[in-house]
Amino acid sequence: MHIERFFVAGLAHASYVVASGHEAVVVDPERNVEGYLDYLAKNGLELRYIFLTHSHGDFVAGHAELSARSCAPILISESAPATFPHCDLKDGDRITLGSVEIEVIATPGHSPDSVCLCLLKSGALVALFSGDTLFAGDVGRPDLRDLDVGARELAGMLYDSLFGKLLRLPAEIKVYPAHGEGSLCGRKISSTPFTTIGEEAQTNWALQLNDRATFAEAMVANLPERPPYFARSVAINLRGAPFLSDFPALAHLSAAEYNQLKKNGSTILDVRPGPLFGDGHAANSLNIGIASPSFSVWSGFFVNPDLPIVLVVESGMQAQQAQVSWHALGLIRL
Repeated sequence: MHIERFFVAGLAHASYVVASGHEAVVVDPERNVEGYLDYLAKNGLELRYIFLTHSHGDFVAGHAELSARSCAPILISESAPATFPHCDLKDGDRITLGSVEIEVIATPGHSPDSVCLCLLKSGALVALFSGDTLFAGDVGRPDLRDLDVGARELAGMLYDSLFGKLLRLPAEIKVYPAHGEGSLCGRKISSTPFTTIGEEAQTNWALQLNDRATFAEAMVANLPERPPYFARSVAINLRGAPFLSDFPALAHLSAAEYNQLKKNGSTILDVRPGPLFGDGHAANSLNIGIASPSFSVWSGFFVNPDLPIVLVVESGMQAQQAQVSWHALGLIRL
């Protein structure tokens, strides 16, 4: 058995390939699926299943394209109103992968459709893929969805999931969360890539609040602003994102084309370093440096996905980097 972590720094998003024998699964795939396909081919692995621990809001996932290119089915909670072809996951379900098993734990709270995945070897629990329910040093925010269920009610569900289910698992179990430090899905996420149930029980600030009402109150207090693109990402993920290969390449604009787009209200985004932007830039343009680790997050806050985007760059590489980030946020549409 082997677990391989894939990490998208700008979004602090972690996904995983779990392999046993010649079979593998992918948990919470990122938008660009080439890395998984290359890894599977290099290691002679057959992709059996694609798991989503929930319908993500902070990024657009690559489950639809990965499924189409590998013929592996997508598994997601029965509580998720997904419209793409998928198989429902129920609490207590077990899926065989080579010589190991994956057991589903329904853990609503961060979202109503959140699940965690237990990895068992010879019947013994060895790892937990905790999605956005439990992080190293933090727990998932309950306020990131536009739902009839309010954040306070979801916070109560999160308490039940954490204290009634996850904290009852063996203390030595290694935990593989879907996000690291810098993600907006939590508030105090550690830079540590992995953790254990015992470590979190001892040190995680939220897990020291063992009264349900006190916990729920803390979960909805002093929350950072929710980026406007989150609701859009959830909607895209529930129907499955278009394939990256279907998008046209970025095109150079003539002066006339640029002027027309600017006249029509397009966003002029300058991704050059701040000093270069300060030396001279187009009127009414926005500067978010592509080199910043927060480029994706700030783009999600300030770039309107309903308007065309005009890029000002130093190089084609900068344009490609921006395009990759926007695809991950769902800011580019066919």
